[in-house]
Amino acid sequence: MRKILIVEDDEATRVGLDAFLQDAGYQTIAVATVPAGMQVLRTEHVDLVISDIRVGAYNGLQIAVAGPRPVQAIFITGFADPTLGAEARRAGAEFLLKPISPPALLAVVERVLHTATGPPAT
Repeated sequence: MRKILIVEDDEATRVGLDAFLQDAGYQTIAVATVPAGMQVLRTEHVDLVISDIRVGAYNGLQIAVAGPRPVQAIFITGFADPTLGAEARRAGAEFLLKPISPPALLAVVERVLHTATGPPAT
């Protein structure tokens, strides 16, 4: 089962993403801060990170560029910032604008995971 780390400081969004992705068949770990996300990356194998760009005082991109190991990432934001979008893409991540429909998000998750590691083992 593929494992997804969710880094989101808005509790309702974090809980909703967590439930949605679990219902879609993924194992999830949901945290509220970038430092907590970095700690998870140091101790767990994670296949994908989904993070808001602005997480408290942190920039969620720090997870992709300064994390303990490379990880596929999807960044979601309500702020159309071309500079942050370009930085995310340079880091090899997806950059999505809110609101994003659940089916559209799931399609991106599946595409990123399939591209990164091939189809899941059966």
